[in-house]
Amino acid sequence: MKQFLEMLSNLGVTVDDSASNIVLLALYYLVLSIFILLNVVNISVYLLSIYILSHEKLLNRIPENYVFLRKLISYSKNIRIGFILTEVFLLIICLLIMIILSYSIVSFYIHYKYF
Repeated sequence: MKQFLEMLSNLGVTVDDSASNIVLLALYYLVLSIFILLNVVNISVYLLSIYILSHEKLLNRIPENYVFLRKLISYSKNIRIGFILTEVFLLIICLLIMIILSYSIVSFYIHYKYF
């Protein structure tokens, strides 16, 4: 987390160690959200690549000057299903952490609001 705070300070966002807990919680949510976004993009690219590889017509329609797209699709040939299952597992874990944290904050607020 310290490296992430240093990266934010390079972008002009300063958060010192004495920041309130809500600011730190927001930073944790930001890191988890970025991780979830990267997982979803990775899984989507993999599934799209599998679809394109399974249809030869689509693969032939990609122009020769799109070298990056061709490399990305050929890279996904070598990815095993275990890698994607690991990505899905990490995605579910991150989502569960966010849900549990949100639930605990809301239940804490509701509990102390009425007492």
